[in-house]
Amino acid sequence: MDRSPARGADPAVGPDTGTQRLVRDELPRARPFRSKQGSASRLNPGREESGRATMIMPPVRLNSKPEARPAADTSEPTGRRRATESARGGKTADDSLDGILPVASPAEDGRSRDRDARAGAFTEPAADGSLPSRITDWIIEHWGAKSGSPPYLPVVLVVVAVVLALVAWTLGPAQHTQENVSATNLTAQTQSPAPAAESAVPSAPGAAPGTAPTGTAVAAPATGPVARAATDGLFPSGVAAHTMAEVNAWAAFRGRPVDVVVTYTDRADWDDVVSPWMGGVFANYPGTLVVSVPLFPEVGNMTSCAAGDYNAKWRQFGRWLVNQGRGDSFVRLGWEFNGKWFDWYAGANPTAYVKCFQNASSSIRSADPAARIDWNLNAHGPDYNAYDVYPGNDYVDVIGIDSYDQYPPSRTVKEFTDQCNAPQGLCDVIRFARQHGKLFSVPEWGVVSQRNTVAGARGAAGGDNPLYIQQMYSVFRQYAISLAYEAYFNEGDSGDVHSSLVNPNMHPASASTYNSLW
Repeated sequence: MDRSPARGADPAVGPDTGTQRLVRDELPRARPFRSKQGSASRLNPGREESGRATMIMPPVRLNSKPEARPAADTSEPTGRRRATESARGGKTADDSLDGILPVASPAEDGRSRDRDARAGAFTEPAADGSLPSRITDWIIEHWGAKSGSPPYLPVVLVVVAVVLALVAWTLGPAQHTQENVSATNLTAQTQSPAPAAESAVPSAPGAAPGTAPTGTAVAAPATGPVARAATDGLFPSGVAAHTMAEVNAWAAFRGRPVDVVVTYTDRADWDDVVSPWMGGVFANYPGTLVVSVPLFPEVGNMTSCAAGDYNAKWRQFGRWLVNQGRGDSFVRLGWEFNGKWFDWYAGANPTAYVKCFQNASSSIRSADPAARIDWNLNAHGPDYNAYDVYPGNDYVDVIGIDSYDQYPPSRTVKEFTDQCNAPQGLCDVIRFARQHGKLFSVPEWGVVSQRNTVAGARGAAGGDNPLYIQQMYSVFRQYAISLAYEAYFNEGDSGDVHSSLVNPNMHPASASTYNSLW
């Protein structure tokens, strides 16, 4: 909404009937893995059948000769066993142990003797074998090798370790998605008491909590990386104002401090934009400023802005914010861009608009990194989808919507629910903001008089409508943790929406409801 008399008449716009289908993001899921169980003989070489091939180890020279034994014979059954041992290379022809030792199937008494000897294998070599031999024997006996095969257990352990590492690497990035990082940052920076958890899907008041309009699919909730405006209440709340007197009157009317003040620069020339009037007026205001600035003044144009001709001007504006001690202000850059009443109307040249916004946002941040850029559309825009000209997450901190009780008005809960969930309605914008990991804002909202307004003359204004006030409060409360700020447009000037609730009180029933809720 424009506070300047130069603003054109409100558009005659009916609600769009389409709905937007949005797909729920899903976190990556780990794939379970299975390790194949080895056979009994593979895990226990002591049960190996005698017919299996043996593992051939390097020659092991023992340091002492064993006691003399009878010569080998071929009688049954002892002779056959000895002949087999000789064929395997376990003994020489003279029955000495100076040869290749079969290690997978030792004799029962030899196995127990070897096991006893190996107890000290890791401290010093035994008298009858080298240290490498002892280590090799221990690995083979205890780690599951069989004759003629490499040890499987070490290989299995390595494979399992690799699989676990891959699973951890795959799942790890899910802990650093934009949704989780943003939510963490928001909790750390918000200065207000933590409100109740939000439902996963925005839904207008009057609908069941946590449900979406029929036929819609919504992504998992996400919040932005910047902080909400500071507040002692459930959500940051304020008013559009030109003076501290207006701010103080609003605070007295509702009985609580004003967290944010929405202001508007003049726009006749660049001096009005880069060094605006509100610096001195609100020098002692302790809350947060929301500075509404055009993408270019009346002497500028979209093409030059897109070409970067105004980048230096935007850096100058960023320095002004810092010098005023207002570096963390919300900047409504080219607000209500989808309305034909402003020179920066995006529908005239969408490509140029996007580039212009990106240039201005980047230039402001280069001088004032703490500035919070608010991409602010008007509810139920006239003739195109505002989301088509979204500048991108790198250039936007907050996604805002100006939402008045007009085009269409909300006389019943159902009418509010329908228009809130309609394309570019308040609930629809909340969904869009959450999908992009951003906070949402409502810099302007209010009732609209049925008298002396364009919407009223067309039967498209809600008038003194406490139901609308109640429903807006319900949305703010339900999604408080994602709400950067909201500000009522308290305006009684002729030719505008005539939304004033105080000085003058033009809508008594609405004023009473607001006072009771805030």
